[in-house]
Amino acid sequence: MHNENKLDKLFQKLVDNTISEMELDCLMELINSSDPDDVKNNILAKHWENVKTGNLPIKQRIKGDSEVLLQKILFKIEDIEKKKKVRTFLPHPNIGFWSGIAATFLLLAGVYFYNQNTVVTSTVPISIENDPNSGVITLQLDNGTIETISENGERKITTTNGNLVASQQGNTLQYTAAEDQNKLVYNTLNIPFGRQFDLVLSDGTKVKLNSGSSIKYPVRFLKGQDRKVFLKGEAYFDVTTDKAHPFIVNADEMNIRVLGTQFNLSFYPEDEDISTVLVEGAVVLYKEGADINTNTSSQLVPGQMAEWNKINNTMTVKEVDTNIYTAWKDGYLLFKASSFYSIRSKLERHFNITIEDRSGRLANQIYTATFRNETIEEILEAFKEDTHFEYIQQGSKIIILDTNINLKKMPMKTN
Repeated sequence: MHNENKLDKLFQKLVDNTISEMELDCLMELINSSDPDDVKNNILAKHWENVKTGNLPIKQRIKGDSEVLLQKILFKIEDIEKKKKVRTFLPHPNIGFWSGIAATFLLLAGVYFYNQNTVVTSTVPISIENDPNSGVITLQLDNGTIETISENGERKITTTNGNLVASQQGNTLQYTAAEDQNKLVYNTLNIPFGRQFDLVLSDGTKVKLNSGSSIKYPVRFLKGQDRKVFLKGEAYFDVTTDKAHPFIVNADEMNIRVLGTQFNLSFYPEDEDISTVLVEGAVVLYKEGADINTNTSSQLVPGQMAEWNKINNTMTVKEVDTNIYTAWKDGYLLFKASSFYSIRSKLERHFNITIEDRSGRLANQIYTATFRNETIEEILEAFKEDTHFEYIQQGSKIIILDTNINLKKMPMKTN
């Protein structure tokens, strides 16, 4: 009963536009730990009925704030879905429950309201489809349609009126700024593990996406508004200069604001840090919702890296060799005094594999190495020259063995 009352109060705060970041996290955790039927038939049903009748005392929102809130909600829902291996949140046939949760949140966030008493149907997708293990590059259009992209393919994306929106040539998807728009229309590009892909936005900004990344961006930026995109994963940005329209990349709790510059941004959900490495120009980092002009923001100069620790809520800035953090965009895997623990996650994303270390002694081993075009087997053999270990490969899984185990009892290496 206590949790039900707390759920009800937090839902109401979302409706009233007074919910804080911490309270939003609490709301998602309560839903995740509650019985789905109770949530659906009680709390959700009550607020969904208010949505349908338009009986929502929604306070005024700035459009950009609503979009940020929407993106955070979708990312949180997506992360919970990925954790269903640990705890099955929904009865298997009741997949529509999360869709109902998402739709309710979207409406409560005020995204689809022209005024307090009018609810309109929107073609904005309810959820961001991003399965990095799928092995398939996908493009999610503003109407929710998901298209598969072949790295060697060619295609044109047009509006319902036949106007050109974007064209694909091989490994690059390029948008055009030819058609005027009066509202933001978003696409989402999802890159699986083991792949990379290039994106050119409508303003000419070039984005190279690393393995396991997802970026949501406007099909066309609007005059008088910031150029804002949302990233999950890792990308290298070469931003077109436009002093009247600052370019902003949102990565969870952080915003990176630039006018025209080149930088690398890494934000994988499993990593503790959101890291930004500046190559050229200047960027300002500040927390979502904070005033960029206060002393809470940090400005980088070329050659610096800022790391925002999501757990400790702290930021550190230091001088770095930018090549270490940007070599991936040129096809290199470059490690300099890196622990095997951190190397392992990069190898997993790059080759779309999993590595299980049963040896118990490799995690803290330090390596310096550069690879390009080598297979995972060749890379592991190179590491073995420094610290000997044995491993077997079972499909896409590599197991580094505990050498105390009798190898004759282990399955043979397979492809």
